[in-house]
Amino acid sequence: MQYDTNQPGMDGGESMPQGDKRSEPMTAAAIVFSIVAICTICCVYSSIICGSLGIIFALLSKGGELTMSQNSKAALTLSAIAIGLTVLLTAASFAAVILRFGSLDAFLKAYLELINAYSAGLQ
Repeated sequence: MQYDTNQPGMDGGESMPQGDKRSEPMTAAAIVFSIVAICTICCVYSSIICGSLGIIFALLSKGGELTMSQNSKAALTLSAIAIGLTVLLTAASFAAVILRFGSLDAFLKAYLELINAYSAGLQ
């Protein structure tokens, strides 16, 4: 079996031009999910899910390239910031509850007393 070595790129000469392998739809998805993650920082679960998907799509948008596009880098940064702020906000909320009530048990007791007082007022 003979191979044709006269094709461009086969003999070490000029190589065939390669197109950009980056995925624009993945970049767009990463941007959308990162914006949703930033907008829903106060909603813990949706922000972490959308931020994680934004990071995944930003990394997948590289395709076969070694570098990411600027939009993918921005989406990756926004998603990481959204996840970081969500974790920080959740930790600050738990710290505020513990500082105010002393423990989570005391918070639950106060919460149940409030609910019982409210339900007794409705009857």
